[in-house]
Amino acid sequence: IGLLVLVAGVIGVGFLLPDTAHIERAVVIEAKPATVFTALNGFQQFRKWSPWEGLDPDARYVIEGPAMGVGAKQSWRSEDPAVGAGSQEILESVPFEKIVLRLVFEGFDSENLSTYRLRPQGDGTELVWAYDSTFHGDLMARYFGLMLDRMIGPDYERGLAQLKTLIEGLPASDIAGLDVQVLSLESQPMLYVSASSSAEAASETLDAAYGRLAAHLAASGLQPAAAPIAITREYDEETGFWRFDAAMIVDRADPPAAADSGIQAGRSYGGLAIRATHTGAYAATQPTYERLIAYRTIAGFEDNGDSWEAYISPAGAPEAEQVMHIYWPVR
Repeated sequence: IGLLVLVAGVIGVGFLLPDTAHIERAVVIEAKPATVFTALNGFQQFRKWSPWEGLDPDARYVIEGPAMGVGAKQSWRSEDPAVGAGSQEILESVPFEKIVLRLVFEGFDSENLSTYRLRPQGDGTELVWAYDSTFHGDLMARYFGLMLDRMIGPDYERGLAQLKTLIEGLPASDIAGLDVQVLSLESQPMLYVSASSSAEAASETLDAAYGRLAAHLAASGLQPAAAPIAITREYDEETGFWRFDAAMIVDRADPPAAADSGIQAGRSYGGLAIRATHTGAYAATQPTYERLIAYRTIAGFEDNGDSWEAYISPAGAPEAEQVMHIYWPVR
């Protein structure tokens, strides 16, 4: 009878307990909100600061979906019951303000959300990391919710301390105004001319190369399928020496080359790339390059080939209105 009374009491109290649980921790990071947001808006950096990294060295991790933003997803699986299996996926991404993730823990039916909230604080950023769980009437989970802060709170504190160290060691460039996208590109057929030039003669050298390509396309009955591009093979910042391939994407899978004219056939890069848009004079592209490289590092990407430029504006466009896309292959 005493045992039945005890069980009934436990069940009865369980019905009175909250069906939700909430915990949060905060830290101030000496970096701009754009930097903090970019580091958190995907999963390339997550394992570098996660408080649970290393609990099982044999755990398997998979990143899928878009590389950044809504739909980006990381799954994990471990034979260690303390780690288990599950996934986290970005549901909402508000630039420089908030990121909301859905957490799924295999074997549990609770609904779990993790939220990063960012707010400028002086020259830095206040970051609040929150966790919300809804138990859907599960009585045992409600009891678990009473202990959640004591169980997970220290992990959140440790993770935020490690994140602060990571982000404060990243480039300090202000990337807030950078017009950047993360793209998955398909390889396409192209014709190209290899050339080199000083910085002063780059425009003239490019025009000559594109002239040869345009003449060859016309003679071969081909049409350009995209804006002309220039693939950087080598660049010396001190001397301004630039070795590149001036190329045109074409509308035929096997375009004919012209060895006597130095025109070769090949394929463009296929894979993940970040793209920044530069508007204005070509001579002023260096700051855009610098911020794009900073974005790559902050987001946790690695180089994956030669960068290239795509010249979007028609010939003769006013210098202030010229538009160029800068692509940087990453993985």
